[in-house]
Amino acid sequence: MTRPTHRPPLSARWTPIALAAALAFVALASPPAWGDAVTTAPDGAPALSGPVEPSRLSFSLDVPLAGQDRHALPLFFEADNLEGQPDERVRATGSVRLRQGDLTLHADEVTHSQADNTARALGHVRINRRGDVFSGPELTLRLDTLEGEFIHPTYRFARTGAGGQADLVEFLGSNRLRATNATYSSCTPENTADGSPGAQDWVLSTRRVTLDVDANEGRAEGAVIRFMGVPILGAPVLTFPLTDARKSGWLPPSFDIDNKSGFELAEPYYWNIAPDKDLTLTPVLATRRGMGLDADYRYLAPHDTGSLHVYGLPNDGVAMRSRGLVDLKHAGDLNTLGSPTVTNYDLRWRRVSDDDYWKDFPRGLPSSLTPRLYDSHASIERQISDRDWGLGATQTTLYANIQKWQTLRDLDPSADAATQIINPYQREPQLGVRSRGDTQNGWAWTLQTEFNRFSNTDPAQTGGDRVHAVAQLERPMGSSSITLTPRLSLRGVSYALDLPLASGQRNATRLIPTASLDSGLTLERPARFFGRDMIQTLEPRALYVYTPYTDQSGLPLFDTAPRDLNQYSIFSENDFTGVDRISDANQVTLGVTSRLIEPSTGAETMRLGVFQKVLFADQRVRPNDAEPATQRLSALLLLGSTSVAPHWSLDGTAQFSAKDHSTERAVAGVRYSPGAWRTVNVNYRYTRDSSEQVALGWQWPIFGNKPPLDESLAQQAMAATRSLNRDASAAGGTGCQGTWYSVGRLDFSTRDNRLTDSLLGLEYDAGCWIGRFVAERVSVGRAQASTRFMFQLELVGLSRLGSSPLRALKDNIPGYRLLREDNSVLSTPSALPNFTDD
Repeated sequence: MTRPTHRPPLSARWTPIALAAALAFVALASPPAWGDAVTTAPDGAPALSGPVEPSRLSFSLDVPLAGQDRHALPLFFEADNLEGQPDERVRATGSVRLRQGDLTLHADEVTHSQADNTARALGHVRINRRGDVFSGPELTLRLDTLEGEFIHPTYRFARTGAGGQADLVEFLGSNRLRATNATYSSCTPENTADGSPGAQDWVLSTRRVTLDVDANEGRAEGAVIRFMGVPILGAPVLTFPLTDARKSGWLPPSFDIDNKSGFELAEPYYWNIAPDKDLTLTPVLATRRGMGLDADYRYLAPHDTGSLHVYGLPNDGVAMRSRGLVDLKHAGDLNTLGSPTVTNYDLRWRRVSDDDYWKDFPRGLPSSLTPRLYDSHASIERQISDRDWGLGATQTTLYANIQKWQTLRDLDPSADAATQIINPYQREPQLGVRSRGDTQNGWAWTLQTEFNRFSNTDPAQTGGDRVHAVAQLERPMGSSSITLTPRLSLRGVSYALDLPLASGQRNATRLIPTASLDSGLTLERPARFFGRDMIQTLEPRALYVYTPYTDQSGLPLFDTAPRDLNQYSIFSENDFTGVDRISDANQVTLGVTSRLIEPSTGAETMRLGVFQKVLFADQRVRPNDAEPATQRLSALLLLGSTSVAPHWSLDGTAQFSAKDHSTERAVAGVRYSPGAWRTVNVNYRYTRDSSEQVALGWQWPIFGNKPPLDESLAQQAMAATRSLNRDASAAGGTGCQGTWYSVGRLDFSTRDNRLTDSLLGLEYDAGCWIGRFVAERVSVGRAQASTRFMFQLELVGLSRLGSSPLRALKDNIPGYRLLREDNSVLSTPSALPNFTDD
């Protein structure tokens, strides 16, 4: 989906030519007589005057740019010679230099004629403003009307490192400008791979460009982008705004190639409805599926914001039915200035047409952690702060929510049952209140009560009403190095079910108390590891929990699941999320963590930890109503991470069973990154009796070394490219005229002995342009996969064209970096000047 951006279009960069010229020549309207130097203070009072040596004239004036306050900026003027009469004709020669603010003008000769109030600069005219440079042989400007011309100017912009030239730039008044036969490119000698002048690999050329500041519009005629001499994009006439303001019009086309839809071409049209509303309509033509339409509407109000994304394919040529999606987002608030309450609301509605949509249209799916599970909800929350109900300062939140799910089932008959997704319960509605507060004597309390009406589209799953309440009281004690927190909790749940339980009853109630004592200690000492001064910590922690056993085996699981074991969840009082299961406990959780910290930055360079639970009694409330746990020691959890060694980072977690002394789960990763654009990472994931995967990802130059890392990314890339070319030439080669990079990621399932997902690609950096070709294969079933080919041409200093692989590269390759900084690209393709058919 192509979205408009708000960056200024390319041609608006020519505006500083007019501004620079106006600033320079208005300053010469009334120069002093030869032989006198005058420095004028900001308030207009002369500060210094007197004769100067004729060999070099230097003085300053307070002169305004047209339309500005007269004393806004002083002008500093230097020249070898100054002759003539101020009321007739004044001529300055010999290394003329004018400076006002951040603008500097150089010329061999500057002449001002009082009769027509015209200034003319000749010979090596050069204007520099904030690093942007404009130069040419001759510039003429009438100061009262700001009309004139700049002959054969060239220009270069510091931010993008790109520029161009024109046959003529005409100043048509204070706010209008016209350029004839103007070009723009970043293929300059300092930007090309071999550092030598020659034919430009790419160039944007126009027959005529007109800029109208008052109308905030630019108009280019005969605009064409050529790559290697071949036109790749153009329009007879295009218009664009001169500021960040948006403008309606056609955006550049995009394309994609995959095995599901074939070749897909999209041509977006952007409609700037109002300053707070816009709409992008994108007709899409796929060779296998036919014609579709994508619409993206956005709006913004003082208290509301939202978007509506709709895609429709009336007749899918592959599935032989209509397909589509709807994704509505809205968020806002009901807050008033000075009110002690905060009220926010949120609305989301997502639906796709069929169960196979996620396989056939992976790029157009709404963002979701699970591409087969879509949440729709309407929620509101009201926060009330700083109320005293006799229990100290409190904060209370009232909330309401309605939540529904769409689950996309795998209709493939060969699909593994483990890949099927269980329908989540819907909340129709969810109503609740939660409060927390602190008393003056150090006690802290929380209270939450909630009502839910649960339903499920699966008729085998029972629905019903549930009311639950959770109260907690604790007393934190200690200091920054030692803590002790006794805590009491009480959880109550009541059910009214649609279908009877195994006992024949439809109603059930339980009330379960919990008592715990949490303690921790933090010790620090200076240490020296790997030749570096560090701070080493030792942080033991112990948590005792007692919860009496209550039979819950017959109750439904509306929103409850076992917790994943990690360094945080192992210190939870309950082994389950939600409130449908409360684990019985008579246990202590022990753990110790040691860290290495950089004293100067506070950055953590190493962490090691070991954790385990010790059970004093059998645990009878188990996942899936399993047999009671009689083993006195829980699984042993080990973790570690470090970045102490230069360029290397390692991290890992392992869970060992104390019963059979085997590994239950393990995650490990190692990354090697010796510099920018050089990264290799390997990750290993293992779950016993479920999966075992190895992933390899990388971004690496095929040959050559990187320059020092204190340079900018663009400088590093260019220096590396030139170094590679010199090395190739010295070895007798012809030179590659650029640098090749390899990128990729491979996910291999050792359990299934197959590649599950893969991404392979090449990036070519030619200096002033970058080419990317990436192929991506994603499994959508045991015997099905979606394959996509992406090609992108990045014209450095202008834009990126084609199907972008950047999101896939960033998501799949940890540590991936762009070959150019973002400021080397003026805009994304959607922000190019809008194409119109004027």
